[in-house]
Amino acid sequence: MNRMARLATIALAFIMLGTACGSATTRSGPQSPTATSANSPSSAADRSLTASFASRMMGYSVKYPAGWKVTPATATWGRGVTNFWNDPEEDRLDGPSAGFHGTSQTLAPGQSPTAWIDEYIKSSMPCGTTELVPVGNQIGTIDLNGCPSDPGHGGYVGRIYDLAVVAGGRGYNFTMEGQVDHAFFLTMLAAVTFTPQTATDTTPAASPS
Repeated sequence: MNRMARLATIALAFIMLGTACGSATTRSGPQSPTATSANSPSSAADRSLTASFASRMMGYSVKYPAGWKVTPATATWGRGVTNFWNDPEEDRLDGPSAGFHGTSQTLAPGQSPTAWIDEYIKSSMPCGTTELVPVGNQIGTIDLNGCPSDPGHGGYVGRIYDLAVVAGGRGYNFTMEGQVDHAFFLTMLAAVTFTPQTATDTTPAASPS
C-alpha cells in the first residue's frame, strides 16, 4: 500500500470512529420531548382525563387517565386518624408510574373548615411550600408540595403532592405520587366534583367508567 492510500485509510477510520462516538452520545443523552418511557406519565395521552370515577362512599368524583387501575375504599376514615397511602379508607387510582388517591370524613360537630384543615396538616408531616389552590369549586391547601416520593408507596419514584380541602361539612384529602409535577396535580384537582350529600361512609358502590 502506497503512502497516499495509507493516509486515506487512516482518515476513513477516524471518520467512522467519530460517527460511532457521536451515535453513542446521542443514545445516552436525554430523551427527546416526544419520547415516552415506562416511568413517564407526562405525555399528552397520559394526561388526558378521559375516564371518570365516582366515589359514593366518600362523596366526590374525579376524572383520570384511561387505563389506570381503580380500587375503591373499603373502610371509613375516622376522625383524628392519620391516613396513609395504602390504607383501605382511600380510593386508589393507580397508573403505571403515578397514582391519585382520595378520601374524606365528616367534620366534628362545631368544627370549622379552617380548624379541620389545620388539624390535618399537623398530622401529615408537611414539606415544601404550603399553597392555596382550586379543587373543583373549592379552595384547598397543598401541604406536601413536590417533595421526594416514597418508593414504598405503590413502588412510585418521583414526587408527592398532598392536599386538604373542606366541602359541604366534609374534609377531603387528595394525594398524588410518582412521575408527576405540580401542573398535573392541579389538572387532576380541577377534575374533582364534590357530592358530600351522597357520601355513605359504608361499603362503597363505586365503579370506574
